[in-house]
Amino acid sequence: MSQKINNKRVLTALTSAALAIPGMSASVQAASVLTETVVQYKASSYREADLDSSKLSGGSRERYEIDSHQVRAQLPLGKKTDASIEFMYETMSGASPWFILPGQDGPVQVMSGATIHEERKDLQATVNHLLNDKTVISFIAGVSDEKDYFAVSAGVEALYEIPDTQLTFTAGLGYSDDELEPTDGAIMPDRIERATRDSSTAFVGLSQILSKTSVVQASLSYGLQRGFLSDPYKKVWIDDQANTINDSRPDDRNQFVAQARLRHFLPDLKAALHLDYRYFEDDWEIASSTLEAAWYQNLPGGWVFTPSLRYYTQTQAFFYAPYFFSARSDGFGSADYRLSPYGAISVKLRLEKRWQGLDLHAEWEAYEASADYSLDSVNVENPALVEFDILSVGFNWRL
Repeated sequence: MSQKINNKRVLTALTSAALAIPGMSASVQAASVLTETVVQYKASSYREADLDSSKLSGGSRERYEIDSHQVRAQLPLGKKTDASIEFMYETMSGASPWFILPGQDGPVQVMSGATIHEERKDLQATVNHLLNDKTVISFIAGVSDEKDYFAVSAGVEALYEIPDTQLTFTAGLGYSDDELEPTDGAIMPDRIERATRDSSTAFVGLSQILSKTSVVQASLSYGLQRGFLSDPYKKVWIDDQANTINDSRPDDRNQFVAQARLRHFLPDLKAALHLDYRYFEDDWEIASSTLEAAWYQNLPGGWVFTPSLRYYTQTQAFFYAPYFFSARSDGFGSADYRLSPYGAISVKLRLEKRWQGLDLHAEWEAYEASADYSLDSVNVENPALVEFDILSVGFNWRL
């Protein structure tokens, strides 16, 4: 019995130490529930750079601008249960890539007019319940609403601390049911009026506390999307027809993701290193890798400065091309830049000030996608690849 008590104390000390690593509390999960109320707010401004005029064939150069407000409240409901509710409101405006034409110096983009004005409301609720001192079960439900899109989702997750080890096992299932109703579907003869899709996901993960300064995590997930997966607002140029057809994609998509994370605290520097790697693959023949490194530096006076760098590279979908000389025999085709081969680099800087019970933070991110950043050779770069900046400010208030 005394050995078990001693092991429990060691595990508690290691878990507490790991949770104290800057930026670690969200990822080193423990079988516990909240004991205090926390209110969080974040405002973000997302701005895409205008399209280069040399890549534009028609429409507006102005691309998306998105402003969002996100509020989250977490509170304990007794000794074994806590709950959170999160609401996000977004407004979007700008122009969207429509289709691509062959040009003298390479493909050129036709954009929509800068008349898109949308808003999105997203609500999600989570309840966590402590079944025993080793196990937490969570229930999640959400709803998202736009003028042309409506989705409901639900999920369940479980966390289990394996006895007498520093291992934590997590697993979960999720489901989303989406409805699309393009705003101009009734007046555009070649556009759908209504469509549906659904998504199912499952994941398993392990966290291992290596020492009071190091934690590693690994997870695997699988996702299946079914239904109308094409973009109703995009078209594809067919050169031998001298005309466009609608974006057309397979009606199912199997996705696999593997992730690994390392969190290491350096006491002498009062800093923590975060390393993340993510591999994605699907049966549309897209494979991608994401590598991210972040440095959490504690500074005098309760300040924390965090620079981070992320690199991304992906291959193209089997039915993607900027334009087609003739229609594919299977009927599929898309010129969406998100399905093209490319690489991307983003830099993020975050500054946080901590007082007793109150944290304020500001964050800036710059992102640039380019064929030059791809690990694979890219014959023709999609002209709609995006550059953007995000500026965010917010607070966490523990009541």
